[in-house]
Amino acid sequence: MDADDKVNILMVDDQPAKLLSYEVMLGELGENLIKAASAKEALEVLLRTDVAVVLMDVSMPELDGFELAMMIRQHPRFQRTAIIFISAVHLTDLDRLKGYEHGAVDYISVPVIQELLRAKVRVFAELHRKTRQLEALNRDLEHRVSERTEELASKAELLLKLNVELAGKNQELDAVVRTAPDVIFSSLGDACYEYVSERFHEYTGASTVSGEKVSWLDYVHPEDVERSRAGWFQTIAAGGHYEAEYRLRSKNGDYRWFRSRAVSIRDLDGKIVKWYGTCSDIHDSKLLEQSIRDSAIELEKMVDQRTDELRKLSTRLMTMQDQERRRIARDLHDGLGQELAVAKMVLDKMLLEKPAQAHEQAWVQASSIIERAIQEVRTMSHLLHPPLLDEVGLQSALGWYVEGLTKRSGIDTLLNVQPPNFPRLAPAVETAVFRIVQEALTNVFRHSGARKVCITLTHRDDLIVVSVLDDGKGIDQRVADLRPESIGVGIGGMKQRAKEFGGELRLANADPGTLLELVIPSALALREATAILNGCSV
Repeated sequence: MDADDKVNILMVDDQPAKLLSYEVMLGELGENLIKAASAKEALEVLLRTDVAVVLMDVSMPELDGFELAMMIRQHPRFQRTAIIFISAVHLTDLDRLKGYEHGAVDYISVPVIQELLRAKVRVFAELHRKTRQLEALNRDLEHRVSERTEELASKAELLLKLNVELAGKNQELDAVVRTAPDVIFSSLGDACYEYVSERFHEYTGASTVSGEKVSWLDYVHPEDVERSRAGWFQTIAAGGHYEAEYRLRSKNGDYRWFRSRAVSIRDLDGKIVKWYGTCSDIHDSKLLEQSIRDSAIELEKMVDQRTDELRKLSTRLMTMQDQERRRIARDLHDGLGQELAVAKMVLDKMLLEKPAQAHEQAWVQASSIIERAIQEVRTMSHLLHPPLLDEVGLQSALGWYVEGLTKRSGIDTLLNVQPPNFPRLAPAVETAVFRIVQEALTNVFRHSGARKVCITLTHRDDLIVVSVLDDGKGIDQRVADLRPESIGVGIGGMKQRAKEFGGELRLANADPGTLLELVIPSALALREATAILNGCSV
């Protein structure tokens, strides 16, 4: 038994021997035994100690047991304290009745049977202990009830505040729903609206009977029903977000495009309990989008048509340019060249006739000038349009041009042709390739500072590949990327010539130098060249 669970038992008798005997008898109970030798001493103990049982003798000096019991009972604190009288003198029934009248709970006569005394004291001690525990429980319960009451009052106040706020939010939500231009709805997952805002009824003319579900598919355009139904139930099965566009019938029978969106609402277990969504009128924007798409398609067609026209015009201009160069070259060679040749022959004949010594030096000088003019005319004629290009082909024309460039520029120039029996190409293709190589070598001579340059002409895998590689200072990366704002007329012209035959022009820094590469599909180039010649011949 814990010390806190023990109760106090007060033993009152003016004879120490009796107190000692009571102490021996009650020692086995394990309670706190307190001894008092007089009624006064007993009252002092009671005032400062919580006593469960008072065991007292009836016959005591000054105050007897009856008077002490009456005084104890008059105090509110001790009205329920158990009092047991022990008497060896007052043993009549009247004595017993008097003891009970003064508040005793039991009256034991001497000699005392110790087992009986222990049993009775134990009962009242246990009763006091239980009473004390019950009072503690009652106090704890009252405290907890008080705390719970305060908590409930606080929660009730909070709940009232929340209800007021909720009422305000409901009013705001109701105002939003009533004034929103979109249809707002909820659904339990079927093909009906559990709730739908007034906007739907205003537009469709559907019944507004309260509590009546609305089948929204009944108002969807027949061409959109199956698609909308399938999308809705597929979303329901997957539990994702729903979004669809369809046409809704108005009360006038007209149809307008709407975009519907819905999200799922789940309970604490993650189960979908309802769907909430909106349905927005997108008819005007839908028509605008369609108009923009139609305009874009039409514009794209116009751009393609104009591009094709520009391409044909560019091709025609290039073809006419080459033809004009051919004519100028022919006129220089056959006209001015022949005249200069005749003039030289006349001067040479006059020299043979041994003119006067004073004029001989002038005749020699004039003959030399005419000889250089004839050579310059031939060079210009060949540069404008090499006769070898028409007579022998691209390989011979490039060989002649490379040889002349080496002599004129001092740049070590090498031509490599693979295979050696390189086939003849269509005249327009050969002319375009020659012009691109000519422009590339001109750029090398003017800008690169190169000492060596290698031209490779290859026919492999149905491709014509022409490369020009120099060991010069290279080019800016923006030029290598063929950015329109960074390339000049020369590179732009080469790029356009390649594009006319379905080819591609590439530029790259070779570290050191620059690599220009032209790739043309041979079959496509031949076919395109034939078509161009047939359509653009003059």
